[in-house]
Amino acid sequence: MMSNLAIVLAVSAAASWAIGMTAAKPGVRHMDFLSYILIRWVIVAVLAAIYAAVARQFFVASWVGVGWAAVVGLIDAAGGGVCYLMAMQRTSAHQTTALANTAPLWGVIASVVFLAEPVRWSAFVAAALVVLGAYFLIDRGLGSVRKAQAGPFFAFLTGILWGVAETVPSKLALTAGLPPIMLLLILSSTGVIGIALVRPFLRPLVPRRIDWHGMRFVLISAVPGAFLGWVLWLNALKLAPASAISPVRGATMLFAFLYSILFLRERPKPRAFLGVGLIFGGVLLISIIN
Repeated sequence: MMSNLAIVLAVSAAASWAIGMTAAKPGVRHMDFLSYILIRWVIVAVLAAIYAAVARQFFVASWVGVGWAAVVGLIDAAGGGVCYLMAMQRTSAHQTTALANTAPLWGVIASVVFLAEPVRWSAFVAAALVVLGAYFLIDRGLGSVRKAQAGPFFAFLTGILWGVAETVPSKLALTAGLPPIMLLLILSSTGVIGIALVRPFLRPLVPRRIDWHGMRFVLISAVPGAFLGWVLWLNALKLAPASAISPVRGATMLFAFLYSILFLRERPKPRAFLGVGLIFGGVLLISIIN
């Protein structure tokens, strides 16, 4: 069974991540998403380095752990981050956050496949609920059909990338003895490097556009949204099996859905509430069974 502390840490991480996910919507209105995500992860890397130095955890116990942390950075910070912001530009925040937060399901499945954790029938039922929920979240009234499909596609892909990265390589890095804050430092630094490498190829499609009023959204996304969220999540992951703690992360979807209504003044259609309910049902099913 999971400890109460692990559950509290995971739910707190969910609430923090949801802040950053919601802030991304107004953030990309003020600057192009490549600049936004690069600045965001630079801030996280700096904070992680300061934290590691102050806490005297600036050390590497195993280079295997470093390798796995780098994998997390490439998949989550670089790949998942770019896909998420591409989705955010193409559809509403409540759609993007709900579809991206199918991550717990893919985290459980990845833990079963790659960490050899027990297979449970609940994962297959949850998968059906998540896919059905995703169908109801696609708003066919948003622009062209192509645009309406592209946004949910990138959001759904984000969920897969985040789900895998937050469980398998993260757990393996921690198991190898890497302190959580060093894992965050390495993954954020690797994310910066990965984004910097793809920028020349994407820049022709994404012109540079920076309005410094958008920096407040980058700070909100970076500090409580990424830095604090990851610190809480990695400490929770140390206390519980990946397949058990991953579904708790599903609370991010509910927090983000609520934030988008309260702070972005979005008005989801009734079918969106049905979609969120189905996705949450899938996540809850896994949580109960685990």
